[in-house]
Amino acid sequence: MNVELKDTVWGGISIGSVLMVCIYALGGISGGHFNPAVTFAVSIVERLGGPVKGFLFQKLFLYWAAQLAGGIAGGFCYRSVFDKGISLSLNVAAFGVADVGIL
Repeated sequence: MNVELKDTVWGGISIGSVLMVCIYALGGISGGHFNPAVTFAVSIVERLGGPVKGFLFQKLFLYWAAQLAGGIAGGFCYRSVFDKGISLSLNVAAFGVADVGIL
């Protein structure tokens, strides 16, 4: 929603808040690996003998495959709910208030 409001401060806060809730809710299951870059960094730190323990470097590609599959599945779910995309143009709005109210 904040993309359409053109408010960068609240856009960043809303994205960060959603990520925080996801980490608290699912961090015990996935370890908070919602970004392939984070997964890569954790695997490198563990491989170099850093404070992260228990994440084997061999799991890296398995985690990346799961993250990629989740992203593709999320894209298909989004596409099935909304048959159009969010317009980032300043002139055309793809969603109205009724469309967003469905969520």
